[in-house]
Amino acid sequence: MPGTNPRRRGRGRPAAREDHDVKAALLAAARELFLRYGYREVSARQVADAAGVNPAMVQYYFGSKQGLYAAMLAEAVAPLASRIESMVAGPSAEEPDLGGLLEAYMRTVAAHPWMPGLLMREVLAPDGAFRERFIADFAGRFAPQVARIIGRAVESGQARADLDPRLTLVSFLSLGLWPFLAMPVVSRVLGLEKGPAAVDRLIEHTVRLFEAGTAPKETRS
Repeated sequence: MPGTNPRRRGRGRPAAREDHDVKAALLAAARELFLRYGYREVSARQVADAAGVNPAMVQYYFGSKQGLYAAMLAEAVAPLASRIESMVAGPSAEEPDLGGLLEAYMRTVAAHPWMPGLLMREVLAPDGAFRERFIADFAGRFAPQVARIIGRAVESGQARADLDPRLTLVSFLSLGLWPFLAMPVVSRVLGLEKGPAAVDRLIEHTVRLFEAGTAPKETRS
């Protein structure tokens, strides 16, 4: 388990110019410690000690350790969230690009290696402590939007007419996340390479597979 750090700021509200630095330090420490030890094994005090700030700053900025995790996740998915929202933003919405959206999703997961394990333990597990917060802050917001994008692709003829957008979304989410959860096992069993080039090949393969499975029948070779 992580040790303590004697460097702490005094109590009270930080100066305005320090707000960004304190929040960034807490988020960076949380990412490192949650990845190394697991969400449940790390306390808010330990995150604060690693960031070199008073433990009260976790409460001040994020409300709780769960709030810190939510902020960490929101920061990680911000570019993906922006991409999704640009595809559903009224009459000026982007054309639905399901393959491009799946690639963006997978690259988000690949860029944040702490994400799959924490989602598995704290959201998908039956006793996941973060499940309700995740549904309220993330899944409940973005899942309907992606289902709507898939529905538009179906209506415009860019995707198969017989697709159920909700079930297609389940497949989309599974294809994008499961490989990263399974890779520590399947890389050994199947002799798959690791590293950035291997991730690129995995993403390219998965996007091609998804696009082939969702393409209108007349466009398939």
